[in-house]
Amino acid sequence: MIARVPFIPQLDAGHDAPHARVWAIVATGDAPPAPGRGHRLRRHGPAHRLRGVTTEPARRAQRTLERASRLAPAGQVVTVMTRRCAPAWDRELAALPPGLRVVQPVYRGRAAEILHALLKIVRRDPAAIVIALPAGQRVDHDTRFLRQVGRAVWAVVLRPDVPLVVGARPDAPVADGWIEPGAPVEGLEAFDVRRVARFVDDASPAERWRLFEDRALVSTAIFVARAETLLSLAGRALPEVRETLEPLEEAFDRPEEPLICEAIYEAMPQVDLGAVQRAPELGVLVLPDAVWRAPERQAPQLLAS
Repeated sequence: MIARVPFIPQLDAGHDAPHARVWAIVATGDAPPAPGRGHRLRRHGPAHRLRGVTTEPARRAQRTLERASRLAPAGQVVTVMTRRCAPAWDRELAALPPGLRVVQPVYRGRAAEILHALLKIVRRDPAAIVIALPAGQRVDHDTRFLRQVGRAVWAVVLRPDVPLVVGARPDAPVADGWIEPGAPVEGLEAFDVRRVARFVDDASPAERWRLFEDRALVSTAIFVARAETLLSLAGRALPEVRETLEPLEEAFDRPEEPLICEAIYEAMPQVDLGAVQRAPELGVLVLPDAVWRAPERQAPQLLAS
């Protein structure tokens, strides 16, 4: 008897179109893309390049926007920014295909950023698959990165009940965000998606080196999931943020939305995504080596020799 092996699509980032149901969320935090004024974007081939900007964080932010525009169809990139920084981001976004912009009155942490955008997306496409990307990720080898995130999308297509966090092997020991992968997720063995055996934060210097030498992963804070699945997970992990946003859902795209949004953000708690990143129902898919680098704020603290 010949076993039937399901066809598993592969996303070739250079040629294949993005999955039609994919939406990308770019969470910009509360920082403009670059200091100063007057910088412009110039289209060059398939990607966009900064002109007149010399700061590395600005380049990384723009590259995150570029990646999002390659992972999601035109019009399905959601950029979340604060009102204070919106004018600077408008300049950056002018060179990209039009997408949805969520302008927060003030910054209340990454949880509000992602949940606000998720609610907007679910209202437009209840079957959406989302890729949540923090702006300014330190990524090398874009083609490998895009291909692997594309594989995460197809993994979610096959198992929409399993939200994924993208993991990476760090280039040096870090303190927080460690993931020890466990058993393969049933049905996603071909993608090497694993359950999470253990999360480790505030690791001691000795434990950081043990995890590093054992080739444990760290969270990149990139999520790939069906929108409703991630929203449900966030509702359980972050009920205070989910409940605060509830009154806004009925006001989307209505004249009263700005006023209601203003009032909601006055009461919004400041919360990060730590509880979501440590949710036991997450699967983890790993990036190839040397593609992602730990954020600068997680600079390694080496043991004394």
